[in-house]
Amino acid sequence: MTQYDDVAEAYEARVVPKFRAIAERLVAEADIRPDDAVLEVAAGTGGLSRLVVPLLGAKGSLVVTDISRGMLAVADRVLAAIPGGPLGLPNVRTEVADLGGLPFDTGSFDLVLGQMTPVLDSENGTAEVFRVLRRHGRVAFATWGATYQENRMLNSARAAVGVEPYPRPELRQLGPRLRRAGFSRVRHHTRPLTVVHDDVASYLAYRLAFGQVGWTPDTVSAYIEAVSTAAAAVVSPDGRLRLGWSITLVTAVKPG
Repeated sequence: MTQYDDVAEAYEARVVPKFRAIAERLVAEADIRPDDAVLEVAAGTGGLSRLVVPLLGAKGSLVVTDISRGMLAVADRVLAAIPGGPLGLPNVRTEVADLGGLPFDTGSFDLVLGQMTPVLDSENGTAEVFRVLRRHGRVAFATWGATYQENRMLNSARAAVGVEPYPRPELRQLGPRLRRAGFSRVRHHTRPLTVVHDDVASYLAYRLAFGQVGWTPDTVSAYIEAVSTAAAAVVSPDGRLRLGWSITLVTAVKPG
């Protein structure tokens, strides 16, 4: 995916630090065990992966996947730089993979992780995750909550340039969808977070680091101008931008 390849370095520099708190909460929910065979989907540049690696022992493994080779190239570099160097890491590798058809054998993993990924938004994605898990395998995902301050601000900017709003997450469908796929012990809960940007300019650079798939340069320019106006309206007296998030954490188990 060229679009994501092109923004990989910016994503690593701008987005990963802001998503760190989400990754930390997800790791706390995931119950990662030293001997787990772990699959991470839609990993980007490895913002979550770098927190998983230190929790794995010599018998543990991690496969880091994304649709973008550019994102994974950055992840390779980041993971190789973890203290101890490549030879000190557990069995860790990256692989290009599409969520719609994971290129792994049935029953390959003990744990599947994903941070802000659409894998649970479809029956097919959920079924694929179920398939690649071993018996008693677990899943742990972080996704957006139904509505939150930044989402409302961005949707107002999208409306200003004639772009459809971000779709509302189907949180009520998460449990039923996972159970239809065969999962048990399904749990999910939503918690607030606040992300802080030094100023409006740094926030705009952060937004651009996601890329804008399918948008013309003129639309991107108009959108960023609209976002700038919306962000300036809620900036703090100290010049910083403090935006509320809503994060949903999801866990489930494949029965034995």
